[in-house]
Amino acid sequence: MIRKIMIFAILLNFYWADSQENKIVIPFSLSEYNNIIFKVTVNDVDSLNLKFDTGTTGLLLTHEAIKKKTNLLINENTPTKNYVKLKSLVSLKLGELQWSNLEVYPVMLSGQGTDGRFGWDLFKQKVVVTDYNKMKMTVQNILPDVSKYTSTKLIETKTMLCIYGEIQVDNKLFSGNFLVDTGYQKTILLDSILMQEQHFPKDLNLLKVNRLRNGSGETFVTKVVELPSVSIGKQVLKKVPVQLLNKPNPAGFKTHFLGNEILKRFNTILDFKNMTIYFQKNSLIDLPYTDAS
Repeated sequence: MIRKIMIFAILLNFYWADSQENKIVIPFSLSEYNNIIFKVTVNDVDSLNLKFDTGTTGLLLTHEAIKKKTNLLINENTPTKNYVKLKSLVSLKLGELQWSNLEVYPVMLSGQGTDGRFGWDLFKQKVVVTDYNKMKMTVQNILPDVSKYTSTKLIETKTMLCIYGEIQVDNKLFSGNFLVDTGYQKTILLDSILMQEQHFPKDLNLLKVNRLRNGSGETFVTKVVELPSVSIGKQVLKKVPVQLLNKPNPAGFKTHFLGNEILKRFNTILDFKNMTIYFQKNSLIDLPYTDAS
């Protein structure tokens, strides 16, 4: 009897070990606008293209997608406002992953080629590995080998994820938080208030002027200047064209934005159990920046 119990215990331990190592691999595409796009299914019937956006939380769908690509308005009034959730809860299927009873928030815009976006909080207590070389995301329960990665702690502020970083100009260091935002298509958006408080240099080389729009359709004018050196997650980047915002940033707190034109140059591991992000340079590291010219 004791021997049977021991055998059962060994088998049970093996089962739990196997389940803990379970990995779900999901392919994605990376658009020319740096959007990480997944094919998903809503309520088992509606097929959509959604962007993985670490700069947001929850599930957000565009007004147009809700009207033309889903059956969500059968028992709903047509939404007219941004970020006012629908009455109905939905299920979402992403590869082998599935969530139930998710709230849907309508928005005016999402990334080009997408019908909306989903945030980092769907993966709480998971480990998310994003491999830009193989265009796949792996969601798992345990941390893989990180010996070839650098790391830094994730700082959760108002549901957003930030990391500490440094900018070097003329041998002076300017430090602060950077919001990790795969939904931001550019490199870095510098916070105007932080820059003013830190007496950031005003004579950086002006490259161009851009106009950007957020999910609500608001337009932001940004000047593009070149930073000599930026350090994030113990990775150093040289001569980075970055954006200067002409108004307070939309996060609601002081932080720079670290966008996916930089993040895509690193395979990343988001460890939401221990709130740590890992970086490893990938094959995109030497791509020219779109605003460099």
